[in-house]
Amino acid sequence: MTTKTFDAVRLMRELRDRLSREMGQMTPEERMCYIREKAASTGLGTESGEGQGDAGQQADAADRPSADR
Repeated sequence: MTTKTFDAVRLMRELRDRLSREMGQMTPEERMCYIREKAASTGLGTESGEGQGDAGQQADAADRPSADR
């Protein structure tokens, strides 16, 4: 029998609970600002795709190497 070393369900529940506590009393605008700040601080909000919607994501995907190519 394999021993579980990572519990994805527990992690997601913990993250959801933490975000609920942090953002529970925020307005929708405050939540968006919070999310943008967090994304920028972790490098998730890149300039090339930020604010471009699907077009920016598709352009970014086209620039990335693929295992198929």
